[in-house]
Amino acid sequence: MNDEIFELEECPNCRGAGMVISEGDWCVYVECCDCGAHTVYSEYETEEEKKEATRRVVSLWNLGKVIRLEPGE
Repeated sequence: MNDEIFELEECPNCRGAGMVISEGDWCVYVECCDCGAHTVYSEYETEEEKKEATRRVVSLWNLGKVIRLEPGE
C-alpha cells in the first residue's frame, strides 16, 4: 500500500502541530499535539474507505473545523 502524505495546517485553536490518528482500525481523526483540539471521527471499514476518511478529516482540520476542549464547547 502506498502511504499518501497529507499536509496539515497549524492547529486553528493554538497553532500547535496536528497529527492524523487511526483509532483501532475503525476510525481516523486529526488531533493537536499541544491543546487536544480534534476533528470529528470518520469511520471506515476498508483500506480505500480509510484513505477517503483520512482525506476528509485532513480537509476539516485545514478548514478549522475542530472540537475544542474548553468550557462551553
